[in-house]
Amino acid sequence: MIRPLPIAFLYWGRRGAMPHFSLDLAQAAAARPDIDLHVSISYQNDLFARYAWLGDRLLPIDTFASAAGVVRTLPAIPRRIGDIQRRLQERGVRVVVVLMPHLWTPLLAPRLKQAGIAYVVVAHDAAAHAGDITDIAYRWLLRDLRHADHILTLTRAVTDALVASGRASDQRIDTLFHPDFNYGSGRSAVVGNEAQLRVLFFGRILRYKGLPLFVEALDLLARRGMRVAAGVFGAGDLGASGERLRALGVEVVNRWIDEDEVASILARYDVMVLSHTSASQSGVVAAAFGAGMPVVATPVGGLAEQVEHEKTGLLARRVDAEALADSIGRLVHDRVMLRSIIDEIGRRRAERSMTAFVDRIVAIARRTVEPPSKKETGVLIRDLR
Repeated sequence: MIRPLPIAFLYWGRRGAMPHFSLDLAQAAAARPDIDLHVSISYQNDLFARYAWLGDRLLPIDTFASAAGVVRTLPAIPRRIGDIQRRLQERGVRVVVVLMPHLWTPLLAPRLKQAGIAYVVVAHDAAAHAGDITDIAYRWLLRDLRHADHILTLTRAVTDALVASGRASDQRIDTLFHPDFNYGSGRSAVVGNEAQLRVLFFGRILRYKGLPLFVEALDLLARRGMRVAAGVFGAGDLGASGERLRALGVEVVNRWIDEDEVASILARYDVMVLSHTSASQSGVVAAAFGAGMPVVATPVGGLAEQVEHEKTGLLARRVDAEALADSIGRLVHDRVMLRSIIDEIGRRRAERSMTAFVDRIVAIARRTVEPPSKKETGVLIRDLR
C-alpha cells in the first residue's frame, strides 16, 4: 500500500479565476486516499467561506486586500510567513505546491527549502502581459521559479519560453494542461438556423486581450449581413471601443463579475470569442469548456493548444479582425459544425477534468520527494542501454 503523501497546496491571491481553480483542486484532492491534504489560502480570498469544509486541513494566512495593504503589511510578513512554515513542518508536509506565485511566496520558498520541504511552482506565464498591473511585480515573482525543485506549466508555449529564457531546464519542468472550470451553468440549446448566434467576450479587459479586434470583427460581420448578437462582460477600460460597442448594439456590463454571476452569463451565449494578441493560456477557455461552450480564438501562445481547431473550437488563421470574423462567420452558417464541436467538448470532459489534473500533480510531487524504487531504477538503466 502506498503511504499517503503529506502535501500542501498554496494559493494566496484573492480574486479572479484562481480562487475557483484552487477550490476545485482542493475538492478533487480531498477525494484521494494516497495523499495527506493541506491547503493554504488567504483570508482575503473572495471564496474563503467556501473552503470551510476542509476543517483543520485549512491553513489560512492574513495577506492584503489592496495596493495600500501591500505596504501596510510589510512589518508583519516575517511573522506570518514564519507561522505558516512552522505549521507545515508540524504537520509533516513534505511538498508544497504553489498554484500561483504571490508577492509573499518568494519569501516563503527559501524557508521551506531550508526545512527540507520540496517546493513545486505552477508557472502561469513566461513573461508579463502588456497592460497588466502584475507586470510591475513580475521580476520579483520569478524568484519563485529559481527556488523551485520542480516547475509546472499549463501549456507547452509557456514551457518552451521558460526553457528558452534559461529560467527552467527540461529536467525541472513539466507541462500539464488547464483544467475546465465548472460554474454550474446549464447551457441553453442553440436553436434553428435562423436564430442569431450569440457570441461573448468575457473577463478583465486588458490590452493584450484585444477588445478592439473583437469590435472590428463584429463590425465586419454586420457589414457582411450576418446576424450576430454579442456581449462584453468584464472590468477594465473600454477606451474607444465603448462607443463602437454601443453603436453595434452589444450588451456591455463593464464591471467586476462576481463568481455567482458567471453561470447565468455563460448560459445566455453560444460561443466564447478570444481576440487576444498574446496569451499563455486562458481561464476563460476553461470556463467556456466547462459550460460546454465552443471557443473561437486567435492563434496565439497557449490558446492554440487549449483550442483544437474544428474539434473544440475554431482558431482564426491570423491575428486580425478579418480572420476572426471569418471564423465566427463559419459558425453562423454551419450549425452542424457548431453542434459537432459542442458534442466533442462533452466527450473530452474527463481529459480536461480537475481530477485528471490532480492525478498529474500528485505523481510529479511524489517523484520529486521520493527516490525511484530499485525496480524503477533498473528499468531506467535498461532503457538507457
